[in-house]
Amino acid sequence: MKPSKYNTLIEKEDGSLLLFNGMTNAILKVEKKNVDKIKKILSGKIKIDKDIEILKKGGFIIEDDKDELSDIIAKYKKFQFSNDYFHLTVTMTTNCNFNCKYCYQIQAKEISVKPFKINNIKENTIESIITLIKEKIKERKPKIFSVTFWGGEPLLEKKKIKKISEKIKKICEKEKVEYDAFIITNGYLLDKITIKELKDSGIKKLIITLDGTEEEHNKLRLLKNGKGTFKRIYENIKNASKEIFVKIRINVFPHNIESIKRLIDKISEDRLKVEINLRQGEMGDNKKLKSFTLKEFAKIESELYNYIIEKIDYYNFNPFLKINQARCDATSINSLVIDADGKLYKCWGEIGGISKEIGELKENGKMKLNYRKNIWLAIDPFDEECKSCKVLPYCMGGCILGKVLAEKYGVIEYGRERCLPIKYNLEEMILLTEKTYGRRKNGIRK
Repeated sequence: MKPSKYNTLIEKEDGSLLLFNGMTNAILKVEKKNVDKIKKILSGKIKIDKDIEILKKGGFIIEDDKDELSDIIAKYKKFQFSNDYFHLTVTMTTNCNFNCKYCYQIQAKEISVKPFKINNIKENTIESIITLIKEKIKERKPKIFSVTFWGGEPLLEKKKIKKISEKIKKICEKEKVEYDAFIITNGYLLDKITIKELKDSGIKKLIITLDGTEEEHNKLRLLKNGKGTFKRIYENIKNASKEIFVKIRINVFPHNIESIKRLIDKISEDRLKVEINLRQGEMGDNKKLKSFTLKEFAKIESELYNYIIEKIDYYNFNPFLKINQARCDATSINSLVIDADGKLYKCWGEIGGISKEIGELKENGKMKLNYRKNIWLAIDPFDEECKSCKVLPYCMGGCILGKVLAEKYGVIEYGRERCLPIKYNLEEMILLTEKTYGRRKNGIRK
């Protein structure tokens, strides 16, 4: 037996030891009196002991001839060609009612290979999507059919979202396939009637951005007429979180840290049952506002999650609940992004003209694909640096879009770094996960 390459050992001030294994996401707390023995087992000095089975079960010790890197690569390839899961991203519109200071569309224009156009999804495209879904479900028989409604601001086309989702829900019910649908929205148009209609149509999750409290949020995320958006979005989140799972996405910049803390205070005071997702803010070509480097953000991220845990006493933090099969769905044969005009892509980051499509959706629901689909299927996410990295089982090679653009087209996306912040704050995340162990269930999706 030998120790796993992906073990992390954290010695605590009370003399206890915290063990984490990146292959299994197992966390084991070792009492002070047993620390020396566990270390000897891990080093191979003790070969017979009752605790060996516990360490084997958690993946902390493995067979001498086991190659964990091969297991990671095999897991990824199995995911890539599995029919268990089909994921579709539908761009409802490339139009938006906001004028955000770090807008994706502004960044896309910097590196686009073709003009950016405003398109709204048309009825014939909707019918083609439904036909495609019927055929793919019958052909692939997935266990889960997942749909992300995206934009622009997708709720500008909320009647069409409702129509599409209702039809997909019926198809999935007929074929006995789990339907998993969510919307990435700015939340401004999410009134009570819309919340009910979306829930009834099968939408289970919403991802909504708030970048701090009113003063800072309204500097970054304002309407096209210049008016603020915070009050209305926050009220909509309060209403929505009572009916649907809501994830609040927060873009973190050097200037809005204190405002984010005040937002967390407000969420705690209002007892909102939401998940909070901190993101590294990217300002594109906006020279007036500074962004963090990945390493800087990793430090701030762990500090803010600790603040969340301290302030929201019912918040159950655990980034290790799921064993990752891949960084994202983009390299899967069963993942597609459909633009509002029917063009097909592998990643929503390509929409807006930053690279060429992989094909287009025809009116009969058939796909006409080109050679670019094979670039995504053939790309190897694991370079030599990744293969030697301790967090590889978690990040699974990082952002594939940046790799595809850089390797195949010589384009470097602005500010894009493939690695994840956990490369720099793994120990802090493990300790934060331990900190919330045993907290009662709070209604947040696990």
